[in-house]
Amino acid sequence: MPTLFTEGSLRFFFVMFDLLNEPFHLHVGDGGRKLCKYWIFADSSIELAESKGFKQRELNGIYTTLQTRMSQIQEAYGDYCTKNKIQINYKTRWSN
Repeated sequence: MPTLFTEGSLRFFFVMFDLLNEPFHLHVGDGGRKLCKYWIFADSSIELAESKGFKQRELNGIYTTLQTRMSQIQEAYGDYCTKNKIQINYKTRWSN
């Protein structure tokens, strides 16, 4: 489970198995009871997929961190996929 970075007590990471089976997303956890998952889109937008234990205020902070570090996140994802011969796969938005 590669860690992209930590901020305070939070770890921002992805799971290799997930990269093979799902569009790109990040997990954020505190190493204990709190864990959330954010979809990352090719256009750098972010969407909360699920959350356990985080308060809305904490999720707002995580969202801001993701926005601030998006270029670093997408670069690390692309590098990791290339190095491990994994197809880059971003979630697509469904249009109405």
